[in-house]
Order: sequence, then C-alpha cells, then structure tokens
Amino acid sequence: MSPAAPPGAPVLSLGEALVEFMPEPAGQSMRGALNWRKYAGGGPATYAAAVVRCGRPAALITRLGDDAFSDFLVDALAEEGVDVSRIIRVPGRQAGICFHECIEGRTTLAFQRRHSAATTLGPEDIDPAAIAGAAALHVPGTTLQISDGALEASLAAIAAARDAGVPVSFDPNVRALPGAAGTAAAFEEAVAAADVVTPTLEEAAAITGCEDPVEAGRELLARGPRLAVVTLAAEGCVVLAEGEEPVRCPGYPVPVVEPTGAGDCHAAATTVGFLEGWGPERIGAFANAAGAIAVTAMGHFGPALPTPARMAELMGTNPEGTP
Repeated sequence: MSPAAPPGAPVLSLGEALVEFMPEPAGQSMRGALNWRKYAGGGPATYAAAVVRCGRPAALITRLGDDAFSDFLVDALAEEGVDVSRIIRVPGRQAGICFHECIEGRTTLAFQRRHSAATTLGPEDIDPAAIAGAAALHVPGTTLQISDGALEASLAAIAAARDAGVPVSFDPNVRALPGAAGTAAAFEEAVAAADVVTPTLEEAAAITGCEDPVEAGRELLARGPRLAVVTLAAEGCVVLAEGEEPVRCPGYPVPVVEPTGAGDCHAAATTVGFLEGWGPERIGAFANAAGAIAVTAMGHFGPALPTPARMAELMGTNPEGTP
C-alpha cells in the first residue's frame, strides 16, 4: 500500500498542544466540579505520542508560549519520546487550555485558545526540507480551523509533502470552533491531497453526503486518498483501500472512562499500519485496539496511550500484530 519509509524518518504532526483540565473524580460537571487535574493533550500532540507508542519516531510542529503550562507540555511530550525540536516558543504568548466534562459517556469541551501561541502558526513555520525527510505528515482538521495562519501553514505543509512524495494523513476533526477560519475549500483540498483519511462516520457524511460508511469511504477514495478509514466509535471501523474490498473491523469492548483522544490514537495507529504496508484488516484491528485503549484512562498521555503489548492483548496476537 505504501513504500517503506526509512526506519529513522519521523512522522510529523502539525498543530497544537493543549493543557487539558478534567474534573476529579471523573463524571462531574464543569459547573459542579471543585477539583481539577491537568493533563497534556491536544489532538496533534496526542497523535504524535501515539505514533511513538506504536513504534515509529514522531515530531510535533507547533508554537508554544513562554509560560509554565508551555513548559509542562514540552516536558510531557519529551517524556513520551516525541521530538520537540520543531516546537517554536513565542514570547508573550501561552499554551491553549481546554476544560472537559464527561457525563454518561457524553463529552463537552470548553476551549480557551483564542490568543494561544498555536494560533500564531503560519506558513513561515513550515520547513519543506524537514517534510521531505519525513516518513509522513499528519494534519488534523482542527489545525485548519484555529486561525487563518494555521490554515495557511497546513496547506503549505501538505503542498510540501506532495511535492516530496511524502504520504499525507488527514483527520477531518470537523468542529465549530469560535473564531474559526472559513475552511470548507481547504477541507476539500486536504482530502484530495491526502493518502490516508480517518473521519468519523458523521464527518465522512458531512464531507461526502453519504451516511453509509462503505459508500462514504468509496466517495472519499474517489477524491484522491489511497486509504480511507471511517470510524464507528465502539463498533470499530470500516477500512477501504485502493483496489481492495471494504473491510468491517469490529471494535473491542472496554470500560469507557474518558473518550477524548481515541480518534487521535486511532489515526496514529492507522498511519503506522499504512507505512508498514499492512492490509486493511490488520490496519483496522490495530487502529481499533489503539482507540479502545485511549478511552480506558483519564487524560491522553501515559496509561491512555497504546503500547504494542496492550494492543496485542486486545487483538489476541503477538506484539508485532500478527496472529
């Protein structure tokens, strides 16, 4: 499916890292919570950390401030083995913040990111040479939405990857963000330029107009990608690869503690499987295991990240992912 990338080449993830606050103990509302615990997170950062846990080097391209929360995020990423050398520190800015509540499986998020360092991302932060040396580039839809500059940076990065023949992963993350840039055309461009797309069924339906996951996946492939993985929450995913029949991969039953970050881990595992040249069924099982582990713990790093051993336990395979 994909030519083998050099073993030491990193997967580059473009976008924000956030400090995420969740009520403790879990299950309380934002309105009623008296105690909060901070976690390192943000979709692109979680994706990068999950790629490392799945066996590939990864780096995060972002901007952070000169505040203590930014220091906390850099430390957390480095502890997970993510290359932090491409994080730009911006004097006078701070890291974005997100507050969570998860009540009866339904998550509500409240972002404080309007003036965060990540919103100052721009095309000048994109190094075509670094992208040309990468195993893959990952761009989530949130990066297209947090500011006009970040949207331009995303399109510049995608163009550099295409010019260099580097695979592009695009996770739509369609959200209504306060102050978001108008991104409809950019989303279409990103889908057409991507090699791998990993939408939820709701996102795939919004993009294609098809509510059936197989039909939506086929429509996505027709627009340019080589691999489309339509996620179905606890039910697993549907994997459609160029020239192959669609494969429905069931999910793994696990206790749900906090579900945010599952999509980022699923996308990361999908990218790793794509780069390894695996078939659709193996990619789907691997990605479903990564996403399932992510919902079993609070936060996004540490115990909420997949490992080959924990994924193998769910999949009933050895740590390499084979029967």
